[in-house]
Order: sequence, then structure tokens, then C-alpha cells
Amino acid sequence: MASQSSVSAPDLRLSEELPLITCTECGRKKVLRLKSRQEWSFGQVFYCCLMHKRDGTGCPFWFWEEDYVEHLKKIGILNSGEWSRKGNIKDDDDEKMMLGNGGTSRKEEDSSAEVVRLLRSICMLCFCILVVQVVMLFVHLLKR
Repeated sequence: MASQSSVSAPDLRLSEELPLITCTECGRKKVLRLKSRQEWSFGQVFYCCLMHKRDGTGCPFWFWEEDYVEHLKKIGILNSGEWSRKGNIKDDDDEKMMLGNGGTSRKEEDSSAEVVRLLRSICMLCFCILVVQVVMLFVHLLKR
């Protein structure tokens, strides 16, 4: 998940372009529309949950603008061809356009989120093994 962007305050000029939905990951908050202040992606719009943290903890909802549009289409908020960055109806060429300037595709974000989930599961497993080992040590000491 590309969560290394410094953020600015929500951009009110963009408020009517795309709908801000309730987070589809945690369901607790409405998503935010922000602009990156990182050198490699300065000014690019992204959407994230208020509960999202830059260090990868918290809610995993985070999309570049183009991917947010695709997410809105996937969940039925937008129809195909309904929105483009320029405000025009998208045509087939726009649909095929690659992301630039450090943008990540939805597939890359999904695989990153999967890696984070896997690492969390491994950490939980290690913690459980540690707890079992400590309990076994106490049992062994009590037998003496």
C-alpha cells in the first residue's frame, strides 16, 4: 500500500468531483480527499480512511484518485465512463491509460495489503508460541 505521502488539508475545490463514501474497509468513518506533498507525487489526489496511519497500521483504505474511481465503479457508486480526471466522459483510451508519477495500481495495493495481513498473522503466531513456551517454563519450575 502506497501510504508514504505527506498530506495536506482536504482540498475543498475537489469536493464536488467524486463522492466521499463511508470507508468500505472499517465502516467507521467517511473517507478523506487529500493531496500528496511528497516530491515524487506532489499534488496527486488520493483518498484514505480517517483511521489510516502512514506506518501501515489502522484501516487499510487508501487509493490514488484513479484507483478510487475504479473502487467506486466496483461497488456500484459510479457507472463505467461516468468520470474522468478532466471532467469529460471517459473513452476506451482513457480506460487503458497507465498510472504515472509513482501511482500504484489496485493490484499492487491488494498484494501489499495481503503481505501486511500475512506478516501480522506470523507475528500473532510467534506471540502464541512465546506464550506457550512461558507457560511450559512455569509448569516446569512448579514441578521442582
